[in-house]
Amino acid sequence: MTLLLTKLSASFRLVLLYYIGYNVLFTVTHLSLFSVFSFFHFLLDHDMSTIENWLNRNSWEILSLSKLFSAFTFYKIVHINRFSEFKIKNTLKRFEWMPSEKIIGIIIFILILVYAFIMQFGGGIAEGQFKEGLFYSSFVGSFLFYYTDFVILLFLIKSFKLEETDLNKVMYSSLILFLLSTKIVLPYLNKFHIFLVVHFLSLFYFGRKNAYKDAFYYALFVIAPLSSVYGLDIVWDNAYSLFSFQKELPVSGIAMIWSLAIGYYQYSRAD
Repeated sequence: MTLLLTKLSASFRLVLLYYIGYNVLFTVTHLSLFSVFSFFHFLLDHDMSTIENWLNRNSWEILSLSKLFSAFTFYKIVHINRFSEFKIKNTLKRFEWMPSEKIIGIIIFILILVYAFIMQFGGGIAEGQFKEGLFYSSFVGSFLFYYTDFVILLFLIKSFKLEETDLNKVMYSSLILFLLSTKIVLPYLNKFHIFLVVHFLSLFYFGRKNAYKDAFYYALFVIAPLSSVYGLDIVWDNAYSLFSFQKELPVSGIAMIWSLAIGYYQYSRAD
């Protein structure tokens, strides 16, 4: 293991080390918040069913708070150590808010194809137990859950000036860490692993293309609606989404939809 690490570039080791630290902090923060909230409920003499219901209804808020706290902490740590002058706020100042034709095409393509896929293989779509407050929690929480990791990885890659040859290694190793930390805090998301993979890899792909605005719109108009509208919610499943479906979706079909979408983005001549 030591010999393997010495063969890796210094930049790659630093990116990996910091992303490991970020995921550890996220996991510890999330578990700590759950423990603290449970403790205060016990002090108020609430029974277990009341505590479990409250924690379940506020799961997205706790996840989002854990992600944002961990991201802010590591952003400050890297800057305190002065590893780079790269700053996220400078990137945001140059951010062009108009979506590209390619990302508009991908958004429409994925939303339509996933809808048709659910109708064909998911037993059809029915109206869910829609609750407005929980709908917004799922929408915003899903967006932040993936996009925060995208921003952190972008920040680390730019800060440590990672070479192009190391990007594949970062992509696969960070994907494993992302899946591991998510599995620890959400142990019952078995059927949603494929969506963790395709969303993470899609955002990383946009990052490699320096298409930061497209990554933003993908997270906002693909990830968030699939969770809150279509019921592909890693926390609540389709319990509180606008629509629901009964059967588990075939992994091969999901992989094919995203492969076609990314293939279109890669080879399309649209601006």
